[in-house]
Amino acid sequence: MRRRGSTVLLSLVVLLASTPSARAGAPLETETARFPARGSFEAEGSLEIQSSNDGRETALPLAFEYGLTNRLALMAEPVPYTHIRPKGAIGARGQGDLEVTVGGLLLPETHGRPALAIAGEIKFPTAESRLIGSDQFDYAAYAIASKRFGRFDTHANLGFTLVGHPAGVAVNNTFNYALAAEYSIHPGLSLLGEVLGNTSALPEKSSSESAITPEISGGETIGMLGTRWMLMPRVTATFGVTVDNQGAVLFRPGLSTRF
Repeated sequence: MRRRGSTVLLSLVVLLASTPSARAGAPLETETARFPARGSFEAEGSLEIQSSNDGRETALPLAFEYGLTNRLALMAEPVPYTHIRPKGAIGARGQGDLEVTVGGLLLPETHGRPALAIAGEIKFPTAESRLIGSDQFDYAAYAIASKRFGRFDTHANLGFTLVGHPAGVAVNNTFNYALAAEYSIHPGLSLLGEVLGNTSALPEKSSSESAITPEISGGETIGMLGTRWMLMPRVTATFGVTVDNQGAVLFRPGLSTRF
């Protein structure tokens, strides 16, 4: 996951100004074919608290998106703080990896066709610990579709990731998918849901993660339910609860804004 905290840094987001975002946005991980207008800038901050049978993890992922044109956007997703506390082992804390994504709209939405887009992503190995990151570059490409049905806004992704190979670890490249829906109760409140997953990056089907680099895991299936509501014209609050196929539960409150 991007899985991929600090309330002080979260509060900085409130200082930014804007209207609510048109992109899928937190707490969704699913990419959208709806791009920000040229010159607009969006910032998001989330506090992730995850617990599982293997231990606990806290992280502060941030996201910054800029509309290069009306059909092209650049996004940077740093993780300035991560704290992993495995059961019965020494933990780690520090910054995580940086993901940079460029997305482009191919076809706008029409009555009979969804909006179609593509995106390319590079994961830069900025993590300070092998317990937090793989110390390798990853490269991913996505096909994205978005379509509105009344009060529902739906999104679908299909992707492929070239996974970096750390020394001493055998890994596979992975296929990734995501399906998400947003239901607008009224203009300032939405309910959200998504299912996403990936094939295993490990050759051993029985393994859930690498003992050398825990970030490299087996196949995952993840479900999320959440909400997004406008606190005020310049601040949108988000909240999501995520459960994966290994029984890990993640709570993700956050804030976002655009100017």
